[in-house]
Amino acid sequence: MTTRREMVGLALLAGAAGAAGSPASARAQEGQRVSLADLPDLPAERSPVWVEGQGWFSAEPADDRAPDGVLRISGPGLQHWRRDGAPGVLRPEWFADPKDDGDEALAIQRACDFAALNGPFAIDLGARRHACRSRLVLDPTRVALRGVGAVLDFSAMPAPQVRPPVVTLDTIWPDKNWSTEGKALVHADGQRDRLTRPLALPEAGRYRVSLAISRLTGTGQTPFLQVALTTEDNRRLGGITAIAPGRYSFEVEGGEAAALLTLESDARLRLESLEVEWQGWRECVLIQSTEQSPQYGHKWIEGVEFAGPGNGTLLHGLRFETRVATRSSRLDMHGVVVRGFHTGMVFSHRSYLVRGYSLRCISEIGMHFLGGAEDAGELFSFYGSIIGGARIALLNQGAEVFLDGTSVNFVDQIMTGSGMLTLQGCHLEINRPKRPDRPPFELSRGSVTISGGTFLVTGAGFEEGNECDVIFRLHSRAATAMMRDVTVYNLRTRSGALADGPGRLDTDRLRGGRPRHVAPIVQFDASRNLLGPLPHDSRTSNSRTGAFQRHPLGRDGFKAGPDYRFVWLCGRARPGAELGAAFEIRADQPGRVVARIEAVHGESRAAIGSDWPLEVTTDWTTFRASTADTHPAAAMDGRMPEGWEQVALMFDLSGHKGTVEVRSVFLCPI
Repeated sequence: MTTRREMVGLALLAGAAGAAGSPASARAQEGQRVSLADLPDLPAERSPVWVEGQGWFSAEPADDRAPDGVLRISGPGLQHWRRDGAPGVLRPEWFADPKDDGDEALAIQRACDFAALNGPFAIDLGARRHACRSRLVLDPTRVALRGVGAVLDFSAMPAPQVRPPVVTLDTIWPDKNWSTEGKALVHADGQRDRLTRPLALPEAGRYRVSLAISRLTGTGQTPFLQVALTTEDNRRLGGITAIAPGRYSFEVEGGEAAALLTLESDARLRLESLEVEWQGWRECVLIQSTEQSPQYGHKWIEGVEFAGPGNGTLLHGLRFETRVATRSSRLDMHGVVVRGFHTGMVFSHRSYLVRGYSLRCISEIGMHFLGGAEDAGELFSFYGSIIGGARIALLNQGAEVFLDGTSVNFVDQIMTGSGMLTLQGCHLEINRPKRPDRPPFELSRGSVTISGGTFLVTGAGFEEGNECDVIFRLHSRAATAMMRDVTVYNLRTRSGALADGPGRLDTDRLRGGRPRHVAPIVQFDASRNLLGPLPHDSRTSNSRTGAFQRHPLGRDGFKAGPDYRFVWLCGRARPGAELGAAFEIRADQPGRVVARIEAVHGESRAAIGSDWPLEVTTDWTTFRASTADTHPAAAMDGRMPEGWEQVALMFDLSGHKGTVEVRSVFLCPI
């Protein structure tokens, strides 16, 4: 067998003997290196030839395939030089130019452009670090990026310019049924009114409209606020419709000398902030289809890390956006890392069906699913991935997101906004909440479903407690959440409830070691109190096991003098559930009482979990606890047993000499 090295040696001898008149041959004879510029004059007898920095080329007869300057180059006569070892693969070094001045993104972009015209191709980034100072734009139907630990390093990318907002709330003048309260803009309920504000969006790039709504209610069928940007001739640039309190944003393209900002509402509304801000182009990689792109056949990114400058940057990592109807920005990501950006990934117009496998996204905001995006939001799926180190893991404004076996680690908020989030067998471990206004989940509308897996607040700073009011803030009846078969730990809150707001949180079969340190009340909603409506089923006895005497209560609580030492407040049972209780208590003199939850069947009663000794004073004291913190060896394992008709909150006042008063009693399954 003749080796390639021997073939090259023979080719060099043949070229020296038969092509002495060729300038390229003359340079070769003089020991000079062959470049791409030499190939058009290099005789075919030299084939195969090594081109420095490019690889091997072989000569072959010309056919109907036109030379493209990369894979096929014109040779002398009816010959073409064909690049060897490039079956559907491009390498950035083939497109390098000395004028690039160390910005390797320029060569990668030329490879992407070549693939867009001639592809599809895989661009092989190898295992090295590529210094990038320019934005990359790739067509997901024509380009697949692959590497083996390759790094696209954007740490030296120029920082985006920051300019003052074009519009702020204090520059919008109230009109009919609109007024101001402090710094907020408010609208009265019942009348549909429009408020407009002329502005200019002259700069190229994007403008982001951001707003925060603290109140949105009303008597209309669906109270709303519409915010839109239009041109002078009423062409819509972008907008959103809000039906619940929360934070919203959308983006529009600039280049409009005159535009109009419109607010329209029929609701009782309080708008806390509104800004229109120029952002330019902040992404380092834009994934975008064009009119020439096929409708289907989207590719992938594999084994590549996208590295940003780190803390404090305003740069975004990857942005998925396509403006052309019937085309889309979607692809699969395998073993991809996105880290060190303000926002790791932004999903905008016509982005959907994006899938990530073993993805790692570490940025201030992990993923942002933009509001007001056209034809976007369908099923973003991530498997065995990591989203971490973020202020917000998922800033979602209407998308459908599915996480399977994914870890969301050391973030302040897991999801804020709207849309649908399903977490299956995931590990959620968040930073200790330090702000009441930033709960781990904040949902304006949509649903969050957590099935299996683990959800906990990190134990760092455990003694200081969690400073969030709730774990789930559900701003409207259109916002719901569910936790089922989830192992939980340290989900404590200042309010004692897991959720608040008009929306609903459901829990089922929460698990974990004991004690779990979890808020004892799912939600302070009267319809969820197991004690039911007034009058409450109140019973007394002369001992813990003595016969019941019934005393229906027409108010929420009781006042028991020395003649009543054992009191039960009874409600409906939910077999298999752990139970949480909350109430306020005081006495006419300091002392000790005992409370506990019991199962009741006729005159029979059995403790569910441990006793709760309480030191009472003459001041009202709030008490909250649950059987989820019961030791596993305690009675009934802290769960309501099957076959018992009722559950009761029992108060043992026998250790107190005076009068005890209890109010605001709440008993619920968790």
